[in-house]
Amino acid sequence: MNKIKIVPIYFPQFHAIQENSEWWGEGFTDWANVKSGQPVFEGHHQPRVPLNNNYYDLSKPEAIRWQIDLAKTYGIYGFNIYHYWFDGRQMLKVPKEHILHHKEWDIKFALNWANERWTTRWEGTKDKVLIEQTHEPSIEKWEEHFLYLLDFFRDDRYIRIDGKPIFTIYRPHLVKKRDDMIAYWQKRARESGIDGLYMIAVKSSEWASMDILDSFDACMHFQPFETVNSPAMLGKSAGLYRLLRRLPEGMLNVIRSLAKNARKTYRIYDFETVCRNMIDSDIEKEKRPVFPSMFLEWDNAARYKERATIYQGCTPERFEYWLDRLCQKTMASANTEKIIFINAWNEWAEGTYLEPDTRSGYRYLEAVKRCSEKYGGT
Repeated sequence: MNKIKIVPIYFPQFHAIQENSEWWGEGFTDWANVKSGQPVFEGHHQPRVPLNNNYYDLSKPEAIRWQIDLAKTYGIYGFNIYHYWFDGRQMLKVPKEHILHHKEWDIKFALNWANERWTTRWEGTKDKVLIEQTHEPSIEKWEEHFLYLLDFFRDDRYIRIDGKPIFTIYRPHLVKKRDDMIAYWQKRARESGIDGLYMIAVKSSEWASMDILDSFDACMHFQPFETVNSPAMLGKSAGLYRLLRRLPEGMLNVIRSLAKNARKTYRIYDFETVCRNMIDSDIEKEKRPVFPSMFLEWDNAARYKERATIYQGCTPERFEYWLDRLCQKTMASANTEKIIFINAWNEWAEGTYLEPDTRSGYRYLEAVKRCSEKYGGT
């Protein structure tokens, strides 16, 4: 019987890069947002403070080695690392390249192409495009991207399913000529001595069309958004939401910007309600195998201030309860590979992180370890 493998999503925005220094100030990293967090109501847990004030710098190998040692101690199988690629231009590449080059580091890993354009929206201010994501549909661009990825795919530590390196795409619907690109990569993988790629589409809301999955082997339900945007939680709004999903992406970006700017106060979701709907969802409705994910104390007030989205009610104990339930559901599924992704390892500015902080210490990691040991994760 296959065992549960717990794979948190890894956010690399904790080292300075030239572009961020130009946009936000010299030496900017996401720690600046984390430190600026302020409560928006009485009892609100802001700012989030790392245990021992460990505001690490991911350009330093010792910081990543600390993360790896911590992850291994607490039953983490590997990291799913965000990969920022803009038709040949890369951002925040240092952490994953440190891991690639340090073969002695004992950690499994895979890449998750965060293929959205970069705007000021993530920081909570008026939308301005910083880097456009064009997804140029040319063999030259596909080849350039594949050749960069090849060294990662060939690494013995890279996470595989059925002998194939997994590759996750965060916004699959944005990729132009998506099926042609994946077919080209599959061909190049086989030519490079790899059995092929195991492609995973990330689902954050209902698909505009199920055809999106045609060239993918599986999908990941990205929480809490996949559940919050599901018909079960949208209720009467589900039909309108489904129609909006079919609009061109440019039009959707305008609608999102208008909706965000129209909000004047924070929005609260109940953690228990979201988790209950997540567990009750029918994963068999997808055309492909589903890899679930779990989330923690989502709270992006550090970025969005008074217009934050906050999931209330998560504690280490309730997180462990729902993670255990998700492990049970995953063990009972038809999937031969039992991976559970966690959002996230270190999304500090969005309040969802396993790393220790001054309030919960190591309790979230201890919860992961108990579930990992119970269901044979490592």
